[in-house]
Amino acid sequence: MSAAHRLARRVLSVALAGSRSPWGAAVVAELDQVTGTWAVLRWTAGGLRVAWRERRGVRLTTAAALVAAVALATFTVRPIPSGAMAPTLGIGDHALVDRLTFRLTGIDRGDVIVLRAPTGTGDWFTTVDRVIGVGGDTISCTGGRVHRNGTPLEEPYTHGTTTDCSPVTVPAGTFYVLGDNRDSARDSRHYGPQPAANVDGRVIL
Repeated sequence: MSAAHRLARRVLSVALAGSRSPWGAAVVAELDQVTGTWAVLRWTAGGLRVAWRERRGVRLTTAAALVAAVALATFTVRPIPSGAMAPTLGIGDHALVDRLTFRLTGIDRGDVIVLRAPTGTGDWFTTVDRVIGVGGDTISCTGGRVHRNGTPLEEPYTHGTTTDCSPVTVPAGTFYVLGDNRDSARDSRHYGPQPAANVDGRVIL
């Protein structure tokens, strides 16, 4: 075996290590039948192309799997569990929920969130509500309208429904939430502002 053959075999063995393709094995096995230095170089180049195509396929498959895993961890489609947000969201409607990035970007006033809320009897229930106040805000109701820091809110999503609530200053790290369906929603008027740890996601679609 010539020096060119030995070098070519070493290069191809490294490049095709772990190859599942029969072409990869054939490239190495039939190398000894190739004669001439230039022919060996051409044969080696062909083997490296096989290795590149396989590696590229593995890289693309791995990248696609990673993207899918991140998407599944970040977003989920959930059915709306109650009528608290009607008519904006009806019972059984499906919403795309961001379960990850909101932890980095934060929750703001007006966001619609998925929340684990206390029942008052030691249990929890899942609800979807709108964030009305964040830490430091003062929430009150006058004449059926919600006021935040003394300013009445424009809330077209309630479709003219009146709102009654007790004045409260929202503690730091918590959110004051109300359902759009003010007549029947069970929200912060009942269980108070809720900590950020109870937020399970932000509705984005």
